[in-house]
Order: sequence, then C-alpha cells, then structure tokens
Amino acid sequence: MQINKTVIALGFPVIALLLWVLLLSAKMMFLPEVVVRIRGYDPRDLLAGHYIAYTINWDDTDCKQFKDNVCPVKEFEIHANKARWGEQHRYYIPEEYAKELDYAFRNQWKEKSVFEVIYKYTPGLAPIAKELLINGKPWKETIVKKTGENNGSSKN
Repeated sequence: MQINKTVIALGFPVIALLLWVLLLSAKMMFLPEVVVRIRGYDPRDLLAGHYIAYTINWDDTDCKQFKDNVCPVKEFEIHANKARWGEQHRYYIPEEYAKELDYAFRNQWKEKSVFEVIYKYTPGLAPIAKELLINGKPWKETIVKKTGENNGSSKN
C-alpha cells in the first residue's frame, strides 16, 4: 500500500506536467497567428539576459487580422504585466544575444527598423508570443547576420 501512495505522489505531477505541455503544444500548432508591432522595452531585463519587455503599438498594428477588424487591446492587456511605462509583455531572449538586441532596439529609429511579435491568438484564450521579428525576419536571423558581418569585417 505504501508503494502505491509513493507512485501516485510521484506520478501525478509528472502526468499533470505532461498534459500541460501537450495543451501548450496543441495551442502552438492549431491557433491562428497574428502579428503585432511593438515599441519601447526595458533594458534591465534584456541586459540580464532573460527577456525583452515591451509594449504593443496598437496604432501601427494591422487590425484587419482580428475578428471584426478590431484590435483586441483589452484581451492582450489582461495578460500583460503592469509597469511604470504601460502594459508590459515579455519575450525570452538567450543571454548571448542581449548586447546585439539591445543595440538594435536602441537604434531602431535611426536604422528605421520595425519590431513585431508573432502571437498565437484566438479570442478567449491567453495570447502566446511565438516569434520576435525585426524588419519582417526572425530576430535570430537578423542578429546573426549583423554579428557575422561585424566579425567578418573585423578580421580584415
């Protein structure tokens, strides 16, 4: 009887975690994608090597991709963190890219860069940030190209 309690006590969290991962995977596979423009970020999180904290720029986001051509501002705000500078969303970034992304964000106006986030979203469910885009391309592709160009030019 003691062994059964131990198996249940250890098995339940494992099964719960597995079900949660399967649910998130299903959401990522089947929910429609929407692209929203972002602005502003908190460099403290980025330079610590964890997250880009940003606000969604609804004024420059194409609202035609949402139901009834209306941006779901309130649904996204519900799932945001409160910050001094507005509703804050977060996107995970590995530490080794923090310096390059910090530079790209700080110089986005000078370089006329557009930053967007692809979300998996449907009304009634929490939006899930899938990918950060810089000028319509995945952030990693853009940063690696710039880093590769800088590394190549420094060798000459």
